Amino acid sequence: MRIFSTLALLLFLTSFASGSFADDSQCLNCHAAQATAWQQSDHYKSMQIAEAETVLGRFDGSGASYNQDTFSFYRESGKYLVAISHAGQQATRYEIKYTFGFYPLQQYLAQLPQGKFQALPVAWDSRTKAEGGQRWYALTSDLEWDHFAYTWNTSCAECHSTQFQKAYDVESASFKSHFQEINVSCTACHGDASGHTAWLKNGQQKQAHAGFSHSLNESGTWTRTLGQRIAKRETPPLGTQLSSCAQCHAHRTIIEPWSLDKSMLDHIQLSLISPPLYHPDGQIKEEVFVSGSFLQSKMHAAGVVCSNCHNPHTSKLKAEGNALCSQCHAPEVFDTKKHSLHDSQNAGSLCVNCHMPATTYMGVDARRDHRFGIPNPQNTIDHGTPNACNQCHSDESPEWALEKISAGFQSKNIDPHTDMFAALDEQPWLSSNDLSNLLSKDRLTDIIYASALTRLNTATESAAFQLVISNLKNTAPLRRLGAVRALEVLPQDQRTNYLKDLIHDPSKSVRMAVARLLAGSLSNPALSDGQKSDLDNLLKEYQNSLRINEDNPGVQLALGELYQGRGHNEQAKLAYKRAIAIDDQYSPAYINLADLHRRMGDDKTALGSLIHASQIVPEDSSLLYALSLAYFRHQQYDKGISSLRLAHDLAPSNSDISYVYAVALESVGKPQQALTILQTYLHSFPSNVQILELSARYHLKYRHTEQALREIEAWLILSPNSDNAKALYQQAQRLDQRENNE
Repeated sequence: MRIFSTLALLLFLTSFASGSFADDSQCLNCHAAQATAWQQSDHYKSMQIAEAETVLGRFDGSGASYNQDTFSFYRESGKYLVAISHAGQQATRYEIKYTFGFYPLQQYLAQLPQGKFQALPVAWDSRTKAEGGQRWYALTSDLEWDHFAYTWNTSCAECHSTQFQKAYDVESASFKSHFQEINVSCTACHGDASGHTAWLKNGQQKQAHAGFSHSLNESGTWTRTLGQRIAKRETPPLGTQLSSCAQCHAHRTIIEPWSLDKSMLDHIQLSLISPPLYHPDGQIKEEVFVSGSFLQSKMHAAGVVCSNCHNPHTSKLKAEGNALCSQCHAPEVFDTKKHSLHDSQNAGSLCVNCHMPATTYMGVDARRDHRFGIPNPQNTIDHGTPNACNQCHSDESPEWALEKISAGFQSKNIDPHTDMFAALDEQPWLSSNDLSNLLSKDRLTDIIYASALTRLNTATESAAFQLVISNLKNTAPLRRLGAVRALEVLPQDQRTNYLKDLIHDPSKSVRMAVARLLAGSLSNPALSDGQKSDLDNLLKEYQNSLRINEDNPGVQLALGELYQGRGHNEQAKLAYKRAIAIDDQYSPAYINLADLHRRMGDDKTALGSLIHASQIVPEDSSLLYALSLAYFRHQQYDKGISSLRLAHDLAPSNSDISYVYAVALESVGKPQQALTILQTYLHSFPSNVQILELSARYHLKYRHTEQALREIEAWLILSPNSDNAKALYQQAQRLDQRENNE
């Protein structure tokens, strides 16, 4: 069989070999059927040596253009090569060592200096010609082709190879990466097999899981009695399978190397349901790799695991069409026109087309949403979210879709959090009392609940604050994680007071979130010596966790903030500079570096570094905003206002920029321009109390009393208990009376 010879060849690749685990070739003698099934899978073809049998693209000098770069692919002396020409300049040649994936796109890994392999943004469209394929296809992105996000070692390898070791040297910014198996093989999912091989050598004595620490066989036993609509699981899964799959099938940050005995949140920090990754109802927007969607679902809550629907070795579906869903859902109830509102021959009768709508990524790759939601055209009308009905009926309106669904089903609030998420995502200063009330009823999945906690106005609303504090002791780690993140808005001392008891939280995800927020708390007098020692150990654990990904500029930024919080300013400075070296367009690193110079008393260097940064990244509103503040500190008001104007032009909906811009204009004698900025902002966001207050005070100052009264009244509707609003209202009324008497 070809699978055996292929694995033998892979084991011969000494340049990438690693022998820490029992290698997968040992699995084949006993598990030939599973190995044959695996050879049919996407996992098997996740990465392969570039050779005639694996390369699908035409390496005949053809290619495509990506941004200002032209890619030409060809063969020479038995090697696969790419020539890349920037803006018509002389081309640079790179050897293609590996294929990456195979359908619907096959990408290619070019070997670059310093041990880097780059996943090229021009790929081969391996679909048939009838489907629009068999062509070179350029991805759509504003990133340069050699950006770190396309670097295999940084962004791709850990999920396309087995037992990958990055081996990044931060001093030289170079890699000596290696892996045990080139593709996603047995131990990538089953974990270290050395205990299993020992069990075999010892005569297969009675032992739990045959020498593995846990079992991935979590499909469970399901029963559906006569008349029961949906099957029920007898005992819940332990989560081992989800943890294994979520290594890669999740939008996450790795916080510790995975092993079979770790729960999901002990090796990854999962992204919550928030923009720009998700729509406010939880539907996928960016590429989020399934797990965050699945955790929202009733399927997950009922105990469904990946292998209930997918063959774990072929990764293909266990059944086609509605037969897959009918494993658990009574077909006489659900596979009917009454339920689907479509004839059985119509594509709309397929469960997945309504409950798992697809979103296309990389131009041609349609991926289904694993949230298993119910189509809700009302959310489309209110918030612009997609709905499955109009994906097919694109010539109809969402109002039409809503009418059709309402005629077939009783109206109910499908996604009760959506309106609140949408409002708070756009205008985070709005009252979150309604969301607090919803959370108090506890009708949401853990990941939605945690995501909701992060949207609460913890700093200004008592009910929200109390709800967050109570969830710091919740038994669900995701909810504790959401509560910790919700406290980020508090001052450092207050954070310490509430988070010190979570220094030893059993979930590593929670501990790492706590560590990030307490990085500057070691000198807090409220901590005992023992607590300071425990916090110091936690911060060391956090530092080690960050260093797993220190080839990422965002991680270097986090390391810099950690060092800065601990008073290690020179280390912080170096980390920020390393972030910039990895990505010179990464504005947060420039801003933090300048702020560090300022805190160290070097305002001149701080200003100079921001001026330099604004020349490299000229259209970044955050950077221009920071530059304007630096100019103001140097009393260079004209330059400060000029930078603010540019920042405001780029981000007119940013409340901080609008506020400071208005203050600056008024302070230099341009009150009408200041009021124009505020009025323009309030036209789009009339509920921003901070902007309302400033506008009212300026109107009052310049004797626009009627307008001031209207704005203060609006302020009081939003904040009826505000003493400042009440006092200003009385002042405006008195002024209004005097003006009327004159």
